[in-house]
Amino acid sequence: MPDNITEPSVAPFIHRRTIRFGETDAAAIVYTARFFEYALDAIDAWYVEVVTVSLYSLNMEHNISCPFVHASIDFKSALRPGDELAVTVLVQKHGRSSLSFRVLGECSNGILSFIGTFTLVFVDAAALRSIPIPAQISARIKEYMDRCPENTALGDQSPCAEHSPSVQ
Repeated sequence: MPDNITEPSVAPFIHRRTIRFGETDAAAIVYTARFFEYALDAIDAWYVEVVTVSLYSLNMEHNISCPFVHASIDFKSALRPGDELAVTVLVQKHGRSSLSFRVLGECSNGILSFIGTFTLVFVDAAALRSIPIPAQISARIKEYMDRCPENTALGDQSPCAEHSPSVQ
């Protein structure tokens, strides 16, 4: 695991992707389950950029698993092939062994597509018991949260107004 904090990454972290035809259903809009994939891909990319270790590496190299114990999405508008999607990852809560994210999916035209809440728990992969978030990872998370102070007020409005529109 990394033990030194390097140059801070951009905050808030935004993961971008283009919607493909194969991700849609018969109505030519994104299939519901794909929204979870988009959010989880963004969280995984957040780990690589902010924590500087992937979820896969944590599991395979450090024997730390991070299973999700909660996942929910509120749908605001449809996505279609060719849409450019920006998925913003914010830390909603940093606990002793758990981490909750607020994930916002916004189209390039500024329309909010979805808002998600995801919680994972740090677990010793062999013992299958929760463990405290390792100090190096916790430090990176706190540093990221400090650069996104608006994360503390995550009501019905988008926490990063310059990056996401208000939820209506």
